[in-house]
Amino acid sequence: MKPLIGITMNLEVQPSRNLNILDQDYGRAVAQAGGIPVPIVGIESCVPDLVKKMDGFLFTGGDDVNPRFYKEKPRKDAPIRLSPDERTRFEINLFKAVLREKKPVLAICHGAQLVNVALGGSLYQDIPGQIPKALKHGPAKSGEKVYHGVNVFEGTKICEIFGGCLNGDCSIKVRSSHHQSIKNPGKGLRLSAVSSDGVFEALEGRSKKSFLIAVQWHPEKTLNDRNTRKLFSAFVNASKK
Repeated sequence: MKPLIGITMNLEVQPSRNLNILDQDYGRAVAQAGGIPVPIVGIESCVPDLVKKMDGFLFTGGDDVNPRFYKEKPRKDAPIRLSPDERTRFEINLFKAVLREKKPVLAICHGAQLVNVALGGSLYQDIPGQIPKALKHGPAKSGEKVYHGVNVFEGTKICEIFGGCLNGDCSIKVRSSHHQSIKNPGKGLRLSAVSSDGVFEALEGRSKKSFLIAVQWHPEKTLNDRNTRKLFSAFVNASKK
């Protein structure tokens, strides 16, 4: 049986309705790896049943987590575009419930930041304003594609997924679209990748009993990339167990 992979969706709050929206590339990546993508509507009462029915969970990209959730005030100089609190609260509760049941988790961009905040970690609210000489991590205009290198730490789960490191070197090229990043990792997480400017690019769970990987880049946008295929395959395969 193909595993059911629950995929979180963006939330657009309108005066008369709330819309859940999902980039189909997340679903394509899951399907390509052998899973069945199942979009998750952010309804709180459904969390227990979702955790019971789904085999794995993909936490997706989106706007910025409100700094209140990691006990900071918004920086006046940071171009913050807030994700609705309703989405943040729902996904934190969902993630914690998933974690308790040790279901596999892959988190991407906003999802990686949310996982970190859910476990007590913090974020840089704006990379250009807080990290000197930072690389370009996101597009300056609509439609622009930004790529940069990432160094994966030897001995990590993600390094193992990518096939190991040669003489301690495990560098990959990724597609990037973010202006915030991990500052302090949350409880039970360890850093597993960094870009050349010192921006943390990946986290993973310390426990070997569960699959928890969070990446800051967007692997769903590079479906033909070898490492993208390996990452989603490892996640979907872990969801079969």
